[in-house]
Order: sequence, then C-alpha cells, then structure tokens
Amino acid sequence: MPAAIDINGHGSHDGKTSNLGIVNGHGKGTDGLSTMATSQKLAGSPMTDTEISNALIQLPLDDAPPLPHITQGFQSLATIINRTVQTSYGKLLELAEGLHEGGDVARRKRMMKYLSETRQQFIKVLVLAQWAGKNADVSKVIDLKVWMDSQRFIYDKVVWDVMDIQRGMSGAKLPNPDLVNAVRTLSTGDPPITPAHSYYVPPKPLTSKEILKTFNNINTLLHFRFNLHEIPPPYFNKYEIHSGRVTFTSPHEFELDMSIADEDHSAQLYFIDFRLIFKPALKVLPMDRLRGELEVRGNEILKRKGVVGIYDFLHDFVMTHKISILRRQFIEMAQGKWTETLYITMIKRTLVVQYWLGKPGPKHWIEIGIRKGIPDRDAPSMLSLRWMRDAKESEATDIVFDVENISAESLLKSVIAKHTAVILRNIHRNLSQFPIYTASHLDLQLQSEACDLSKLVVQLTPSRNLTVIIEPITGRFALQRPSQMVMRGEINLNQFPDAAIKAHETISRIRFVTMQEEIETRARSMGWEVLKMLNPKLTDLKKHFGSATMYIMYLRKKSWSDNWILAVCLGVTGDFWWIAEVNEASRGWAINDAQRLPVSGNQPVTYQFFENLEKMVASFITLYTNTRKLSADGIDYRLIPTNNTNAAVIIPTLNINFKSLTKSDWGANNLRVSVHDLDRNGNITVLVEGRMKTPMTRLHSADLSAAKSDVAFHPRSGTFIMKFIVSVGSVVTDAITERLHRIERLIGFISTVQNYKLTAKTVTLGKIGFIYNRKPELSAEVSFDGEHEMELVFDTPNANPHRRIGTFLRTLLNQQGLPAVVGTLYLTLPLLTALDRVEDNSPEDEVFVLARSSEWYRIEYLAKNFVIDIKLRMRRDSVWWFIHDPMLRSQLQETNHHDAVQRLRHIWMQSGPGFEGLKNGLVADKDAVGMLLWKIHTTIMSPDPPEGMDIITE
Repeated sequence: MPAAIDINGHGSHDGKTSNLGIVNGHGKGTDGLSTMATSQKLAGSPMTDTEISNALIQLPLDDAPPLPHITQGFQSLATIINRTVQTSYGKLLELAEGLHEGGDVARRKRMMKYLSETRQQFIKVLVLAQWAGKNADVSKVIDLKVWMDSQRFIYDKVVWDVMDIQRGMSGAKLPNPDLVNAVRTLSTGDPPITPAHSYYVPPKPLTSKEILKTFNNINTLLHFRFNLHEIPPPYFNKYEIHSGRVTFTSPHEFELDMSIADEDHSAQLYFIDFRLIFKPALKVLPMDRLRGELEVRGNEILKRKGVVGIYDFLHDFVMTHKISILRRQFIEMAQGKWTETLYITMIKRTLVVQYWLGKPGPKHWIEIGIRKGIPDRDAPSMLSLRWMRDAKESEATDIVFDVENISAESLLKSVIAKHTAVILRNIHRNLSQFPIYTASHLDLQLQSEACDLSKLVVQLTPSRNLTVIIEPITGRFALQRPSQMVMRGEINLNQFPDAAIKAHETISRIRFVTMQEEIETRARSMGWEVLKMLNPKLTDLKKHFGSATMYIMYLRKKSWSDNWILAVCLGVTGDFWWIAEVNEASRGWAINDAQRLPVSGNQPVTYQFFENLEKMVASFITLYTNTRKLSADGIDYRLIPTNNTNAAVIIPTLNINFKSLTKSDWGANNLRVSVHDLDRNGNITVLVEGRMKTPMTRLHSADLSAAKSDVAFHPRSGTFIMKFIVSVGSVVTDAITERLHRIERLIGFISTVQNYKLTAKTVTLGKIGFIYNRKPELSAEVSFDGEHEMELVFDTPNANPHRRIGTFLRTLLNQQGLPAVVGTLYLTLPLLTALDRVEDNSPEDEVFVLARSSEWYRIEYLAKNFVIDIKLRMRRDSVWWFIHDPMLRSQLQETNHHDAVQRLRHIWMQSGPGFEGLKNGLVADKDAVGMLLWKIHTTIMSPDPPEGMDIITE
C-alpha cells in the first residue's frame, strides 16, 4: 500500500508509487526492509503479527509524512459571533417597536420569549468558543479520519480489481494440445473434422436459397408440431410461425420467440427472444445478466415442462415485473405532488398503497397482487386489485386497471374517482331525503376517471349554489363558492372522521345560514325591519311552527302595527312563511296566532319577490283581522282561494253574507272583498264589490258622473264597488257596513226623487242633488257621509225661498228623512215665496217675517202693532195653511177700535177657490196661500181704510 503510518496513527498519501514499504528507524524505502528483516524472513518464513507490531512501535514520529489538512466547510468563529449579535440586535429593535401593542401579559410574553431565545443562541456561541480552544487537536482528528477513509477505499478497490481480473481470465484458458490430430494434420495435410474444428475453422456461409429453404423446413415442422403433437393451452394459443421460429403472444404481457434444433416433434424447443409488449417497458431486453438468466432458465423449463412451463414462468415474471413497475411509479408519485399522502409497502409480492393519509377516520388502501389461477378451467393467474375503503373491502368492478399501459397515477385516480363517487352519492342520497332538496336542487356530476371533475352542486337558494368537490390528492372536502360560513363548514367536514355520513348536516346548515343572510340582506334593502331581539317562547314556537324548524327570522314593515310580524321558518321539511300576531308578555314575547302564507320555498328571494311579499303579507293580515272580527260578530263569511296559481301574489277573496252583515235584503247574497296594492305610506287598498237586487234603470249613468273616487256605482246594472285605503291590519267591516247603509240611504233618496218626479242633478254615495222647481229653478243637495248628520244645502242660498227654514229642514231630514223634506219643500214653496215678496216690498224695520218652524211662520208689523201667524193644520184629511191674528180675541175685548182688525175683518169673512174664511182667520191650500198673504199684507200696509167688502182675487 502506498501509505506511511506513525505510532499516533497519522499518515499522508504522497501520491507516488516509489518509496513503498514501512519506515523503520532512520532508514527509508527499501533500505528499511533490510534493516527489519531477519534470517527467517530471508529464508522465506513469514513475519508474525507480534513482530510487525513491535516494528511499528519502533518507528520514529519525525520521519512520518504529514497528513493532508482539511479546511473545507470550516467557518470563522468571529463570523458566527458577529451574525449572532446582529440577529439579536435586530430582534431587539422589533421587540421595542411592538411593545405598545397588546396588553401587559402579551408584552411580557414577547419579552420572555426574546430573552429565552437570545440566551440559547449565546449559550451555543459560548460552547463554540470553548471548543475553539481545542481546534488544533480536533482538526488533526478530522485529518486522520479523512486519511483513514481514503485508505479503506483503496483497499476495497484493490479487492474488486482482483475479482474483475479473475472474471476476465475465465475465458482465456487454452485447451490441452491434441497431439494425435496434430500429427495427422502435419503428415497428411488433411485435418479431421472434430468438435474443435468449429472453434477455429469457420463454416462456409449459406446462400440465400439455403437459408430460405431452412426457414421453410423449420416453419413446416413447427406447424406440424403445434397442430398435431403439442397443442398449446387456451390462454397461450395465440402464436405466429415465421422465419424459422414461432412467436407466442400473451396479450398485454410478452412475446416469446422459440425454435427447434431437431425434426423430432418431442425434441426440445429453444428460447430465442423475449419481448415485453406492455407500457412502460423496454422493447428489447439488454444483453446483460437478466437476458442471459432468462434464456438459461427458459431453456431449462422448456426441456422439462414445455410450452406450459415456459408460459407459467414468463407470465409470473411479467406480473411480478408489472407490480415492481407500479411500486416504482407509486414511489415517484410519493416523492412528487402526492407527497405525505401515500404510504407504499410490499408484503411478499403484494403491493399495498394507502392513500389519503391525512384524512381522519378509517384508512383506505389498494392491494395489487397475483390471483392464483384455476388449472382445471384453463384459467391462468392474473394481476388482481383489492380495494379497501374505510378499512372494509369494497367492489372494484368499475375501477380501471389497465394491464397494458401500466400507470400508477391513472390507477390511483380511478380508485379515488370511484371513492369520490361513493362519497358524493351518499351525500346526494342523504340530501334527497329532505323535502327542501328536490331533484332540481341537486346536480350530481360524476366522472369515472377524472376524479377532480366529479362534483355535487347543491342549490342553497334560487340565486346561490354550493359545489361540493373532493380534492383527489389529499381527500379533503372543498366547498365553493367561498364565504365565511362555507369556510367554517369546510373546516368542520375535514375534521370529522365520518364526514361522508354527516356532510348533509353541514350542507344544510350552510344552506340555512345562506338563506337567512340573503333574506335579511334583501329585506333590509327593501325597507323591512329585521327583529333580532324578538325571542318568543319555545313552547309557542313548537306549537305554531312545528319542531322541524331549525332557523327562524322575524321581519316587519314600519307601517304595520307592532303586534304583527312576518316569521320565516327554515327547516329540513321546507321553508315556510308565516304571519304571526305577537304580544309582549311578562317573560318575553308570546305568539297569539300564526297563519301560513302560500309562498313556495323555491322562489328566488329577489327585490320583486319582497315587493310582492309585502303586498301578500299586508293582504293576509288585513283579511285575518277582518275575518276574526266577522267571527266575533257572528257574521257569515267564506274565504275563496284564487284560481290563478301562476300569479306572483296569491291572495284569497273574502265573501261576506250581505244580509248577515247589514240586517237588510236590498243587496245580493254575497259581498266580495278583495285586497289590492299598497301605497307609498304602506296603506292597503280594499275593494268591496256588491250588487243591488233591483237595479235603478230609470236613473241615467250620466247622473253618477260626479261620484267620488272611493265608490263606483252603476245604477242600471245595480253593481257597486267601494274602495277603502286603510293601514295594514285595520278592520274595515264596520266601514263597509256604514257605507252599505249609505248606499241603502242613497237608494231611498233616489226612490224619493223618482217618486216625486224630481230631476236628479248629482248622485253619489255621499250626496244627492235634485231640482224641485223649474221656474224659477230651485235645487237642493243632501250630503250624507255616515260620520256626521245629513246636511241640506241649496244651490243659491241667498235667492232660495227655503233659506228661512234651512235649519228646520236639516233637522227634519235627519229625523224623518228626505221624503218629509221634499214634501215640506212642495208645501212651503208658495208660502215662502210670498213671504219673500212681503219682505221685499215693505219699508225697512217695519215688517219682520219670522219662521218658528217649517210649519209655523209669523209676520210682525211693528208700525201697525199687528201680527199675522201662518200655521200648517190638518183639516178634513188634508193639509191646509191656517192664517190668523193670534191677538184678535184679546184685541176685540180691549181695543175694539184697532185699525188693522177693522181692515182685515172683511178678509176673514170671505171664501173662494182654495181658501175659506173662518171669521177670525182663514185656511188656504198651498196654491192659494201666497195670494192671500199678499192681499193681507197690502190691506195692512194701505194708508186708507177699506171701503166695503172687496172680493179677494188673484
């Protein structure tokens, strides 16, 4: 060995081949050998171990060559100290800048952490500094270790070189000389044909014809052999004979070329070539030990077992090779993007690959091995796949295991796709059991090979979907679209050992929260109030909304009264919308009653939906309060559902029994009450449709042109529509009853106008105007709104004679009705006209006309000290005006010389058409009373006394 060793084990390699040997004493090189040699050594006897050790101990240290000094990888202690100080100072500055953040406890923790870490670093520096004092000795040890390793490598290399020389010399042996054949050859010049002849004398080359003939002969022999004598088994019966050989093919495995060396059909077949026909594999095996081993063992098997034996041998070899390829591919996958997710192990010849390592719960793996064949059925062994899911064996029928194109990644992806499909199917099946997830809400998309494309799309709301996928490498759930609740649900799913079983619960919670957020967001933007502090009793919730409800939201519009709310109940049985009447109790809120709205849970919660919902809720609240009032009053009613199920707002119609409501029978049987739009203030419109039993055909429709906008009345058909604009939840039945009474009153007024043959001027539900005199035209108008007393107004109040008794007529109207007023108007018109004439043609402040009532009038003549009374009396079943002097009897007794008495005495004694004297007065009908009053007035106001009996004429 080219080395030098001293007693301390130091040495060096000088890189030269000279000066070999062991140094001893002061001698070097070969001189040292003579010095340490003994007589036994020179005689050829070996040196003992003791002698060698003693010789080594006697070597001087000064003559040993120096060892190579190793400096690679050394670091300066000063550099380490400087970097440690810089790092500590930088962290100290960061600590100082962040001391103002957090509380005292957090600041103390940061300071203690900094001090502890800094202390550990400087302890390490201290250890290094103490160790640096022994740097020279340690460096020598390192140098020695490197030198010894290099010597050991040289020893090993010499051994391998000797072995290579030995293997190379195996073919260099020369045979023993053949003296007999040598003498014959030298003497005769004709060498004999011997086995050695083929080694030294090459045969003559064959011609093309000879080669073709040989191949054809071999082909013919092979055909005879495999068709008549040696029929291959069914699983190895695919072969082709060509070019003097037979090529057997095992599908998706290998091709084997064999040929014969003898015409005997029982002679041995010989192994010629072997090719793998699956991927990935080498097309041609290299000429190395493997190829040689296959050929040697193949020929041995062909000699003993024939075609069946060689098939079993190569088939088993190929299957084992395929498993090895799969193992290598799985290892490469585990070293790549599948790292920390696969565990690969071999149990004998079975490859076990566990996937989704980080997933909690039972383990999942596949086993790839060789399934034993059934010789009796000519079924060979084959590669088999066993799938263990959740530590239980599962069917692997749909898993793509391509034995022609070996791909571990494709196989694993197929298994994971199958596993993903099973999980997604379970989730889909569990979700399908709930009424809220119909077929249109779930979209299961499965891929048999592309596991990353399988997904389950769940419709959370009509506008938002949740996509459930399983990440193929890690097996973790991934939920899309991301949100805070979706992220929490994804974390929970990936922490559950039985996530595939409980995933539907998490998805349902995500659905409820998403639905709640969407409803609340849209509701707030549309002006709804979300009542977060409303907390009704649990018993009330179960009583009215059922135990299946999981989430409840309470909404309300500001225009509603405080006791009405909209409750949105979300549960696995469906989404239901309720109107509820609540009141504040001593221990929280109590629910008095709740009514479910006909709202489908599948409708998109859009702004238009909330606009329609507000109308529907307001309508139902209004209908509910009114039906409750009708029930309390004992009035018959019935709710009629709408026939238009496709309408955006489904509101029933309320039919009220007319006679039960009004206690009269002038109208048809039913009143139809319908609820319509809302105004800007949140008030709702209620329309009431009805019909009279007897239409007023004689009243022209033009007569109703001035009707109010809250009432539509068609007298010819007898139909009418009343309109009410009320706040949500208001009771309108009382207002309906009052307005029906007004209609009934209007009908009576119209009948009166028609009976008296008056001309209707204005006809509305709250007013009727009519003309009761043509020349001059005089008209009156009666107003009746139901809330106040009826009013009687004349169109020309200053010129109308009835202005005097307007108050009395108004009282008469409210007490006895319009017929009494119209009759009074007819009776009093001539009289009041005459009174206006008297008043207009009298000196100022001398004549006064007083109306004591509509049936009693008085004329006072102040200058004449005279009084005339006009009263309405019944006489002989007729109505007459009685005109007399109320003071006539006393005047006759006291003042017989009274001038006015004397002037009117002749009038009281006269009679004529329409009047009759009574000596102290007279009676007259309505046509004659005006003429008589004027005659009396002119008589009283005349300056000359009368000269006899004048006949009263017009």
